[in-house]
Amino acid sequence: MKKILLMSVILVGVMATANAQTSPLKDYLGKYVFPEGSPVTEVTITAEDTVLTASSAMGAYALEKKGVDTFYLAAFDAPVIFKRGADNAVESLTIVVQGMELTARKSAASFAIKEEDFYAKVWANKNF
Repeated sequence: MKKILLMSVILVGVMATANAQTSPLKDYLGKYVFPEGSPVTEVTITAEDTVLTASSAMGAYALEKKGVDTFYLAAFDAPVIFKRGADNAVESLTIVVQGMELTARKSAASFAIKEEDFYAKVWANKNF
Protein backbone atom coordinates (compact mmCIF):
# COMPACT_ATOMS: atom_id res chain seq x y z
CA MET A 1 0.00 0.00 0.00
CA LYS A 2 2.84 2.38 0.85
CA LYS A 3 4.47 1.72 -2.51
CA ILE A 4 1.27 2.58 -4.37
CA LEU A 5 0.88 5.79 -2.40
CA LEU A 6 4.51 6.73 -3.03
CA MET A 7 4.21 6.01 -6.76
CA SER A 8 1.03 8.09 -7.04
CA VAL A 9 2.69 11.05 -5.29
CA ILE A 10 5.68 10.79 -7.63
CA LEU A 11 3.40 10.54 -10.68
CA VAL A 12 1.44 13.64 -9.64
CA GLY A 13 4.71 15.52 -9.10
CA VAL A 14 6.03 14.57 -12.53
CA MET A 15 2.78 15.58 -14.22
CA ALA A 16 2.71 18.92 -12.40
CA THR A 17 6.30 19.61 -13.41
CA ALA A 18 5.64 18.75 -17.06
CA ASN A 19 2.55 20.98 -17.10
CA ALA A 20 4.47 23.86 -15.50
CA GLN A 21 7.20 23.59 -18.15
CA THR A 22 4.86 23.70 -21.15
CA SER A 23 2.31 26.27 -19.99
CA PRO A 24 4.57 29.34 -20.40
CA LEU A 25 5.25 28.37 -24.02
CA LYS A 26 1.67 29.13 -25.04
CA ASP A 27 2.45 32.86 -24.71
CA TYR A 28 4.72 32.61 -27.76
CA LEU A 29 2.46 30.53 -30.04
CA GLY A 30 1.03 32.16 -33.13
CA LYS A 31 1.76 33.71 -36.48
CA TYR A 32 4.18 36.64 -36.73
CA VAL A 33 4.17 38.85 -39.84
CA PHE A 34 7.28 40.69 -41.05
CA PRO A 35 7.05 44.06 -42.87
CA GLU A 36 7.03 44.17 -46.68
CA GLY A 37 10.46 43.74 -48.22
CA SER A 38 11.75 41.40 -45.51
CA PRO A 39 13.53 38.20 -46.63
CA VAL A 40 10.79 36.22 -44.85
CA THR A 41 7.12 37.26 -44.94
CA GLU A 42 5.90 35.37 -41.87
CA VAL A 43 6.86 32.81 -39.27
CA THR A 44 4.61 30.52 -37.24
CA ILE A 45 5.65 29.53 -33.73
CA THR A 46 4.36 26.18 -32.50
CA ALA A 47 5.16 24.00 -29.50
CA GLU A 48 5.76 20.28 -29.44
CA ASP A 49 6.31 18.83 -26.00
CA THR A 50 8.59 21.45 -24.38
CA VAL A 51 10.24 22.77 -27.58
CA LEU A 52 9.22 25.81 -29.60
CA THR A 53 9.50 25.49 -33.38
CA ALA A 54 9.70 28.36 -35.86
CA SER A 55 8.23 27.49 -39.27
CA SER A 56 8.48 29.66 -42.38
CA ALA A 57 9.01 29.31 -46.12
CA MET A 58 12.68 28.60 -45.28
CA GLY A 59 11.79 25.50 -43.21
CA ALA A 60 11.07 24.53 -39.61
CA TYR A 61 13.67 24.96 -36.89
CA ALA A 62 13.74 24.35 -33.14
CA LEU A 63 14.32 27.29 -30.81
CA GLU A 64 16.59 26.77 -27.80
CA LYS A 65 15.51 28.63 -24.66
CA LYS A 66 18.25 30.93 -23.36
CA GLY A 67 16.40 33.19 -20.91
CA VAL A 68 13.14 34.98 -20.27
CA ASP A 69 11.63 35.68 -23.70
CA THR A 70 15.00 34.92 -25.33
CA PHE A 71 15.71 31.93 -27.57
CA TYR A 72 18.44 30.83 -29.98
CA LEU A 73 17.96 29.71 -33.58
CA ALA A 74 21.03 27.49 -34.04
CA ALA A 75 20.47 26.84 -37.75
CA PHE A 76 21.13 30.53 -38.48
CA ASP A 77 23.27 31.40 -35.43
CA ALA A 78 20.62 33.96 -34.51
CA PRO A 79 19.07 35.12 -31.24
CA VAL A 80 15.28 35.36 -31.18
CA ILE A 81 13.80 37.87 -28.73
CA PHE A 82 10.09 38.05 -27.94
CA LYS A 83 8.80 41.43 -26.77
CA ARG A 84 5.79 41.96 -24.54
CA GLY A 85 3.35 44.85 -24.38
CA ALA A 86 1.86 46.72 -21.44
CA ASP A 87 -0.58 43.86 -20.76
CA ASN A 88 2.37 41.40 -20.57
CA ALA A 89 1.20 39.60 -23.72
CA VAL A 90 3.75 38.77 -26.43
CA GLU A 91 3.38 41.33 -29.25
CA SER A 92 6.40 40.79 -31.49
CA LEU A 93 9.57 38.86 -32.10
CA THR A 94 12.95 40.03 -33.32
CA ILE A 95 15.52 37.82 -35.06
CA VAL A 96 19.06 39.17 -35.39
CA VAL A 97 20.66 37.33 -38.30
CA GLN A 98 23.66 38.19 -40.48
CA GLY A 99 23.77 41.80 -39.31
CA MET A 100 20.04 42.34 -39.94
CA GLU A 101 17.42 42.89 -37.27
CA LEU A 102 14.10 41.46 -38.48
CA THR A 103 11.05 42.34 -36.37
CA ALA A 104 7.64 40.72 -36.84
CA ARG A 105 4.33 41.66 -35.21
CA LYS A 106 2.11 38.95 -33.80
CA SER A 107 -0.96 38.45 -35.94
CA ALA A 108 -4.30 39.08 -34.24
CA ALA A 109 -5.63 35.84 -35.70
CA SER A 110 -3.20 33.74 -33.67
CA PHE A 111 -4.11 30.36 -32.26
CA ALA A 112 -7.43 31.14 -30.61
CA ILE A 113 -8.06 27.69 -29.20
CA LYS A 114 -9.69 26.57 -25.99
CA GLU A 115 -7.30 25.04 -23.49
CA GLU A 116 -9.17 21.71 -23.38
CA ASP A 117 -9.09 21.54 -27.20
CA PHE A 118 -5.34 22.20 -27.13
CA TYR A 119 -4.72 19.30 -24.75
CA ALA A 120 -7.06 17.03 -26.75
CA LYS A 121 -5.01 17.71 -29.91
CA VAL A 122 -1.72 17.18 -28.08
CA TRP A 123 -2.88 13.83 -26.66
CA ALA A 124 -4.31 12.77 -30.03
CA ASN A 125 -0.83 13.12 -31.58
CA LYS A 126 0.93 11.02 -28.91
CA ASN A 127 1.99 7.50 -29.84
CA PHE A 128 2.11 5.29 -26.78
